[in-house]
Amino acid sequence: MMEVTSRKYCLLVVDDEPDICDSVYDLLRLRYDVARANSAEEAMEVMRQRDVHVVMTDQRMPSVTGTEMLRKVKSEYPDAIRVLFTGYADIRSVIEAINLGHVYRYMSKPFSPEELELAVAEAASEYERIAGRARALEACVRRVDELESTLSELRERLARLEGERGP
Repeated sequence: MMEVTSRKYCLLVVDDEPDICDSVYDLLRLRYDVARANSAEEAMEVMRQRDVHVVMTDQRMPSVTGTEMLRKVKSEYPDAIRVLFTGYADIRSVIEAINLGHVYRYMSKPFSPEELELAVAEAASEYERIAGRARALEACVRRVDELESTLSELRERLARLEGERGP
């Protein structure tokens, strides 16, 4: 199985069947901070309250599909890695999820514990990769700002020196 850093990532599992959420919780609770929601509305509330790194949702839920929920997650929490699962082989849902929800991974139910563990580990690694790139970009932006400030100071010094030297 793929290992991620020692950080305990937050996984939000969303399914209208509480037994599925409980099973995922029981399997992954030692490695991840597992949050559970039984509806898209509840999931979005959890996301407002916690820093969620990986969102894993069922496609078929009452009122809102997993794809619709993941589209909203992408819009409001673009850094969260999105995983969709379903017990139905609906290729249209898969295509829609990939195209509209920007899903990192699609899984078919039932999934084995090993398959689930691997999928979540890979999603957490992807989150870390993206977060690492964002940190590196922020460091570059800070360095460019520092260099621009230094350049501005040097230009001012040069202008003063040229002014003291005269024509």
